[in-house]
Amino acid sequence: MTEKLVSNPFAQFEDKADPSVPSATLQIYQGINDSLGRPKEDVNVNRASSATMCSKRRWYQRRGVQGTPLTPRKLINFLFGDLAEKTILYFVRQFCVGDGKLYSEVDFGEKTGEFSFDGKTIEIYKQKLLTTKIDGIAITCHADGFGKRNSDGQWEVVECKSSANWGFKSFQADGPEDYLKQAHTIMASEECKALNIKETRYFYLRKETGHLWDRLEEFNQSIWEKAKQEFIMVNKDEEFPAPFPLVEEMEGRKPNRKPTGRMIAEFPCSYCPFLEHCHGKFLVEWKDEQWGNKKPTFVFSQSSQE
Repeated sequence: MTEKLVSNPFAQFEDKADPSVPSATLQIYQGINDSLGRPKEDVNVNRASSATMCSKRRWYQRRGVQGTPLTPRKLINFLFGDLAEKTILYFVRQFCVGDGKLYSEVDFGEKTGEFSFDGKTIEIYKQKLLTTKIDGIAITCHADGFGKRNSDGQWEVVECKSSANWGFKSFQADGPEDYLKQAHTIMASEECKALNIKETRYFYLRKETGHLWDRLEEFNQSIWEKAKQEFIMVNKDEEFPAPFPLVEEMEGRKPNRKPTGRMIAEFPCSYCPFLEHCHGKFLVEWKDEQWGNKKPTFVFSQSSQE
């Protein structure tokens, strides 16, 4: 028996949309939206995790500008990512500490709970709360933890992340990119300075396949200066130009791609809840992609660009 699908009201805010879904699925979506949806009044951007975001996006959020809400599908994806990252942290504690291992000891904070899976108990720890000061601005930081290396007795920050295939491959090749600004904000905290911490080790999980990869990143003064200046800009009243401009749409395949004359928003703007506030009015064109989902293209008129 094939059930009749119902309209998905959250599809209009999606970047991977299911316009119609089964009725029970919609009930779950609605329940997630009601119970787990982020509050509109969340204007706190003075935290290390926000350093990964576009500075203009943070500027809008700090002023309480109403943007596109997070959809239940995205909330589910973030929740699974959080669970995966806590599991990786548990594995690091279990398998990377001891004689002949990476760490002689770790500090992942207070144990707050546990869950069982396939006969194994996975412990969950509360992130370490740190504070970084920038020109009188107090930045709160939540580090996954610290590890003391057996090789030289030095402490390092431990961060666990989960990503899609393309993000994982990018991490292997080029490192954690914008996550580095978050890491530098953490390393600049009073607590990390006290431990003379100058490095962060990232443990990455490829969500689709279960592959793991770790990479050590050293403190870089130029990255820290950029992160600091963005926090300072975000906390000022003066609005500033969008860091990421619109781009001209291209059609066809390489190497013979041609411009269409239309201006569109690409990543990270295509994921921003304040796209209209930043770049003006746009039209959304939906295109079919893999697995039956639809992907939007945000097309801007000449008048909005002016």
